[in-house]
Amino acid sequence: MLIAITREVSPSIGNCELTYLARQAIDLGLARRQHQEYERALRELGCEVRRLPAEPDLPDSVFVEDTALVLDELAIMTRPGAASRRPELRSIAQALEPYRELVFVQAPGTVDGGDMLRVGKTLYIGLSSRSNLHAVEQIRAALAPYGYHVASVPVSGCPT
Repeated sequence: MLIAITREVSPSIGNCELTYLARQAIDLGLARRQHQEYERALRELGCEVRRLPAEPDLPDSVFVEDTALVLDELAIMTRPGAASRRPELRSIAQALEPYRELVFVQAPGTVDGGDMLRVGKTLYIGLSSRSNLHAVEQIRAALAPYGYHVASVPVSGCPT
């Protein structure tokens, strides 16, 4: 059975981190309904959804995919470039620990899950304001024994 770990939408999501977009009001009710639909879709695909409680003081915490790269062999806990996101890792690590060996990216490395793309045994990591070469090197070393190729890709700008 596939397991999907999700987290309830934080009531403070309106204070989320933004890099390229201007701040706009977020409709909390709509965000919660959309997240429920996302979880429903996961269930329909055959996943067992394990929902973690909301983190009221962590606005971005609903985006659990930014905190870990989960592979068949292990899970790499990221170190988000936005310091405000780093407290999210503790509960995600606890949720993943029963299923995978955990490897943690260490300072000065920073990497966000949104900057990573896996294609087979190749992992592309975008070098951005939130992900750096220190993290790429750590991830490369952690995945080398499993035959993964890790490539860094310079990233700049974002279409709006």
